[in-house]
Amino acid sequence: MALRRTDIVDIPGVASPPAASPGPATPGPRWLGVWFRCCHIYARLYRNAQGTRYTGACPRCGSSVSAKVGPGGTSQRFFEAR
Repeated sequence: MALRRTDIVDIPGVASPPAASPGPATPGPRWLGVWFRCCHIYARLYRNAQGTRYTGACPRCGSSVSAKVGPGGTSQRFFEAR
């Protein structure tokens, strides 16, 4: 979790906290973009409550798709479902 400016307090004699890695610009659910070739439409897959899979379906025909979350994955955010 990144520190916010309001979380940082200067105390004489105490070292500053290490720089935090930048987080997302706005909080919210993580998603993957998917182009559904079946109906030529774009949609998003959202992470499930357990954080183990991205799941979703084609908005037109309902064809379902999911992607596993885990080590050794990809940093790619957009995919094509056939």
